[in-house]
Amino acid sequence: MATPPGEALPGRERAWEILTTYTAGDRLRKHALAVEAVMRAFARQHHEDEELFGLVGLLHDFDYERYPEVGQHTVEGARILRANGFPSIVIDAILSHVTENALPRDTLLKKAIFACDELTGFVVAVALVKGGDLSSVSPASVMKKLRDKGFARGVHRPDVTDGAGLLGISLEEHIAFVVDAMKSVAPALGLTA
Repeated sequence: MATPPGEALPGRERAWEILTTYTAGDRLRKHALAVEAVMRAFARQHHEDEELFGLVGLLHDFDYERYPEVGQHTVEGARILRANGFPSIVIDAILSHVTENALPRDTLLKKAIFACDELTGFVVAVALVKGGDLSSVSPASVMKKLRDKGFARGVHRPDVTDGAGLLGISLEEHIAFVVDAMKSVAPALGLTA
């Protein structure tokens, strides 16, 4: 999957500038870095465009602090990204990761951002209860916490399981992949690997 002809892909520096302009909170910035790392690893694994996948991961929630409401989140972001010259492939993938937008997840990029988003946040939560050590997070420990409805209540569990299904892999395999990919940015997330 590549950027369509005639649509240039802005660089990571420009994406980071937009993220930090619209996202002041450290927690959401760290989430963006985690999802970016997983998306880049996913692109490498599938021989896809790492820059494209990484930008979608980095920017998928950049508008959330200012526009958290359903119907605004990603919709306002799409408007901002268009005005800043981002190609439709990036914007469409970001729009598709929000279920309420009712867009098809018909490309590997769209499936990947949906599959990686909720799970990265959940993995961070599991790591934090394990002393901030990603190396102590296993698929079994994540599965156990997923069954605990009182843990990380903001994580929509069906999105986690549906995401792995969209990718055609087991949830355990997806968890292992996400944990491993996040290790590359563990210090930036305030974790150890």
